[in-house]
Amino acid sequence: MTQISSESAEVLTVDIPLAAPASPVRFSSKRAYVQTFAASAAIQSLGLISGVLAARLLGPEGRGELAVIIFLPMLLVQLGQLELPRSLAYEVSRVDEISPVVIASSFWLAVGLGVLQALLLAGLLPLYLPVDKLHALSASRWFMVYLPAAYITATLMGSDQGRGHFGRFSLLLALPGALYVAAILIAWGSGHISPATFAVGVLAAMVFTTGVRMGLDWNVLRRTMPDWTTAQRLLKRGLSFYLPAVATFALYRADMFILVRMAPNEAIGLYAVAQAIAMGQVGTVNPFIQVAFAAVAGEVEPRQALQILARHFRLAQLAVICVGLLSAAVTPWLIRLVFGAQFIGALTTTYLLIGSTVLWGMEQVLEQGLRAAGHPRPGIISNFLGLVVLVGLGIPACARYGIAGLAAAVLAAQILNLAVLVCFCVAGLKMPTKSFWAFEAGTLSALALLLKTDWNKFRRNIWMMP
Repeated sequence: MTQISSESAEVLTVDIPLAAPASPVRFSSKRAYVQTFAASAAIQSLGLISGVLAARLLGPEGRGELAVIIFLPMLLVQLGQLELPRSLAYEVSRVDEISPVVIASSFWLAVGLGVLQALLLAGLLPLYLPVDKLHALSASRWFMVYLPAAYITATLMGSDQGRGHFGRFSLLLALPGALYVAAILIAWGSGHISPATFAVGVLAAMVFTTGVRMGLDWNVLRRTMPDWTTAQRLLKRGLSFYLPAVATFALYRADMFILVRMAPNEAIGLYAVAQAIAMGQVGTVNPFIQVAFAAVAGEVEPRQALQILARHFRLAQLAVICVGLLSAAVTPWLIRLVFGAQFIGALTTTYLLIGSTVLWGMEQVLEQGLRAAGHPRPGIISNFLGLVVLVGLGIPACARYGIAGLAAAVLAAQILNLAVLVCFCVAGLKMPTKSFWAFEAGTLSALALLLKTDWNKFRRNIWMMP
């Protein structure tokens, strides 16, 4: 988990002058991108299939009830881990061989955090759910098992990310989605269609994936005892990443908190469809987040780390804007023909959420890269300011204009969030303004040259095949 590869280092050439030679390359960024993009494509395809099946089979009200059941545990996966996977990824990125004690200590930390939080959340659920949704209390409680399973999987996968094992990492990312689709098809074929049945499918997929990932380190886990000093070190580093993660989480999911409290199930179902379409872009940006963090964290020279971050940001900018425009173009067709005419009321909301997701994607690459480079505070400030805008505008907008008003507040919040981070980089870190703009002539020419070179290599390899 270090510097980007020399093959991709020349892409997008607007950079900060180097102060020291680059750190040794431990993995190929180009190969890592291929693997993570393949996983993201699979995740988005499987997510679309499962989303369509859920919408068609459950309808708006049933889809809304499913969201109520699974919402809190899936939401807390990113918040409750205390950034332990990221801490482990950082830990293993700078060593040649990983100590079994580190793996065992991180595993038992994940188990403890997951079980404790699942029990606590199950007890607090009656206070969170409004009266008209208390019928989902029992299903929501047993779904809490999702938390420890997800924590274990994510933590052990952090070691894969840190070591640059993006093939294994990518396969495990896609596995739960594939298993969930299989579970839906089984339920459909057997005639057991209900929100609770779909929730069982989500849970079973994650538990199975957890078993697979534990099996890869089983010899270490069964033979090695955790070490409290190592656990403290991992937790301390994780907590240093935690505040920006909490701020990001709060802004990213605050709209659902507002929606669950203020909107009926049918409106929640429409918003869930809009989110499913808009969040298709998450699959585009996730590889940049994962690979960029690994590349920046493994670089010990600060100016070089910022140069790497700028390159990955511009690549991400090109990708998310293009995918966002494509998503907006196909949205009317997608809603009518895929989800059904009953969801056409989500059209305007979908456009607004697509715009906010484009901005969120760029912000995440920049914020996570700054965190890896030792600058966590700007992300805390930018996300907090965005949250103030979202809550301040979102509640009255949702009350007056419904889900479209809430989505407009989400867009405004993400505009401010990204603007604050870019201003910090330019004014605080003295990074060139043009390093955050991917659509200037030099950048596009460099990218075209790289694509042409790769295409020529591909043609030569095909020609030489027997």
